[in-house]
Amino acid sequence: LPSLSNLVTLDSTQSTLSYCTDSAESVRFLFCKTVEILSSYSSGPITIFLDDVQWADPSSLLLITSLLESSKENKCVFFLFCIRDNEIQRSPNSPVFNWYQSTLKMPLKHITLANLNEEGVNSLVSDTLCLFPRLTRHLSQVLHHRALGNPFFVWQLLDTLQKEGYLYHSLRGTVKRWAWDMDKINSLRISDSVLALLMREMNKLPDDLKMGLEVASCMGATVSMDIVRILSFHLQIDLSAILDSVTGKGFMDRIETSNYRFSHDRVQQAAYEMMSDERRRENHMAFGLAICSHALENGNDELLFTSVNQINRGGHDVLSDPCKKAMIAALN
Repeated sequence: LPSLSNLVTLDSTQSTLSYCTDSAESVRFLFCKTVEILSSYSSGPITIFLDDVQWADPSSLLLITSLLESSKENKCVFFLFCIRDNEIQRSPNSPVFNWYQSTLKMPLKHITLANLNEEGVNSLVSDTLCLFPRLTRHLSQVLHHRALGNPFFVWQLLDTLQKEGYLYHSLRGTVKRWAWDMDKINSLRISDSVLALLMREMNKLPDDLKMGLEVASCMGATVSMDIVRILSFHLQIDLSAILDSVTGKGFMDRIETSNYRFSHDRVQQAAYEMMSDERRRENHMAFGLAICSHALENGNDELLFTSVNQINRGGHDVLSDPCKKAMIAALN
């Protein structure tokens, strides 16, 4: 709702703290009332679907909780949330983890999504190629085995087969349709490891895009624009433009204007694995020191925490300067 802010009256003459608190409460109240009014006039149930909740900030999580609480008795509203539990398990003290734990006490049904079985992959391939399921079954069995049933990697494999000419348009007969040579596909050396497949695709990228992926992978699943600007200055490159190009290739997503995010955790892992262990540690240390310098100059505690984490992942033995070692010890 881009124009929702036009409905909220905020008093900017208040102190900064009370202004932020009141505005956040107003937005939550407005959202809850909006859902209530829409559902009361709707001829059918309303479904509210929120994807990638694991990336939500604390204010958004509080808004979601308010929506759930206010809609407890509303039988016309159906909430559906998607969350990667493997992402939140990595940070057991994070707001998202605490919020997720609190949902276990709510009257919500938790559904764990597993990888697709052979029938599911065949349905996906059949729909993609616009062919009857019986025609795509054998191909789907191979893709299921190679991609381990992961839909994202099924797409990656199909894209690879098409680019390399193993999946092509057949002009035989009166109808143009997709065709393939199973003997060639079976003999094609596509690694059983999806990670190896992604690394293979990444290695085909231009050097600057590969470097951008490596830099981003050192920072984790998400890279904020603040860090992008800091590392752009440190590396003397336009990292934002590089990551925009990477996003266009499907390896990352742009979250509005504030963050870049890997399209899948295995994509981030594949980019990270492209570097040697020594290169990874050197990058962590160099990036951590660059971010630390900026954080101390601007008094940014969040960036300081990020920099210390990066420095620790690099390891003290990467440094030879005693002064820097002493500084790192003090930070920890």
